[in-house]
Amino acid sequence: MKPLPGATSLLTWLLVATLSLAGSGCAAFRSYKAEMDKTIALASAGDVDGAIKVLDSNNKSKDKDLLYDMESGELRRLKGDFQGSQVALTSADAKVQAWEEASKLNAARTGGSVGSYLVNDKVRTYEGHDYEKVMVTTLMAMNRMDLGDWDTARVDIKRTHEREAMIQALREDEYLKVTEEARKKGARQSFKELNGYPVQTIDNPEVNALKNGYQNALSHYLAGFVYEALGEPSLAAPGYRTAIELRPGQGMLEDSLGGLDARLAAKDEGYCDVLFVIETGVIPGRASQSFNLPIPVGPQGRWIFISASFPTMPAVAPYNPPSVRIDKDLDVRTAHVLDLDSMARRTLKDDMPGIMLRAFIRLSSRAVAQYQMQEQIAQQQRKGQDTLGMSLGLLALQLGGAVTEQADERGWRTLPAHVTVARARLSRGQHNIDISTGHGRATFDVNLAGPHALVTARLLGGRPFTTPAASPGMPAAPLPAGSKSVAAPGADAVQVSVVNFDYPVAVSTPRRTLP
Repeated sequence: MKPLPGATSLLTWLLVATLSLAGSGCAAFRSYKAEMDKTIALASAGDVDGAIKVLDSNNKSKDKDLLYDMESGELRRLKGDFQGSQVALTSADAKVQAWEEASKLNAARTGGSVGSYLVNDKVRTYEGHDYEKVMVTTLMAMNRMDLGDWDTARVDIKRTHEREAMIQALREDEYLKVTEEARKKGARQSFKELNGYPVQTIDNPEVNALKNGYQNALSHYLAGFVYEALGEPSLAAPGYRTAIELRPGQGMLEDSLGGLDARLAAKDEGYCDVLFVIETGVIPGRASQSFNLPIPVGPQGRWIFISASFPTMPAVAPYNPPSVRIDKDLDVRTAHVLDLDSMARRTLKDDMPGIMLRAFIRLSSRAVAQYQMQEQIAQQQRKGQDTLGMSLGLLALQLGGAVTEQADERGWRTLPAHVTVARARLSRGQHNIDISTGHGRATFDVNLAGPHALVTARLLGGRPFTTPAASPGMPAAPLPAGSKSVAAPGADAVQVSVVNFDYPVAVSTPRRTLP
């Protein structure tokens, strides 16, 4: 059958879009948010194995992508499978390293695949948000510490900071190129120009207070902690100093730097300097929301309004435990060192110019096709010709665009939203730890066998998860008989790991609330 007059552009667009969708494995229609909402709900209820099964069922391809590796690594870490977590994160790290090498050859990396210009951003290969790339090696270092291999953890920490420097150089160059290209094409550059966009969710004091969307204060503090444990104050001090620069006004961070020399010079008197790392919640993730975007077309600059989808992030109320209670009579105040929720929002804010540029290019072609068909319909009407075929073609074009126009919601959803730390000097042996979760209290026992220890706890809705203690060079050992891990009804889930390492500490801790 002969194509309708003026329908060539429509048929061409539909053909290219269909081929793009086929090549992407229908990635354009995959709802990553819905998949991960179910996965997180199972983990929050205490069924981490069930969460992993759902993750696997949604990723049946033999060649797993970066997101699968990252989600799998965090879920396995949550259940205490540090070896399995390390395997998954190592795979994720290899993919990030491939991105780093490709970026060195093409520093701009502002474009997308053909599909992103014709269909949507979801068909692009997911390369990870910058803060996620940094968290991959941060968690790899923590896994090594949980497994007792602090020497190798130093390598992951070093690579984390090298990755931050590489990202910094790349993003500065990329932002300038995106801005210039958007200016040349006449594209809107600010999400604030989108009528109805929830600006306050990604443009607020917490987001704007961040130095950037990728530098990780937790990683730098852990660097100071590890180097201090290894007796390397010249490397420990810069770690603490950078953490202070990234999260100013935290007294505990400043005390860690100020008391470094005294701690290293002190004698071992049978006490343990314990660092508590408390992870809370999950990042809410991006959600697709539609907006009407005006596109100028034709010789007269006529405005065609096209429905466009852009990622948003719902506002959430953060919770950070104010203190850690030890043996029912000592409260140690926490310091908020990592706000991954705000970092995710800052990343979206920084990504929006590129997202809007690709949307403008993508939607402009649709607007031109729509404009051409409307003009041909008008011409046929003036000649008294039948316009039914052209009208149906115009409707198909509009409906096709509405179906495929979806924002990219992908992101590492199982990461905690916030991380706080606390530090205390305790006698070696077994201690009871009590943390307020915002919904109840979580209680668990830890066994401190040396003068240095790391304890991590994940607060997530559901039952607590605990892991046995581990020492450098030794496999994880169970807690003493009678140890426990319980939570009040409705309390968040807790993951606990204890790693001990010998280094001298000073300053006793009397019964009081520590600053």
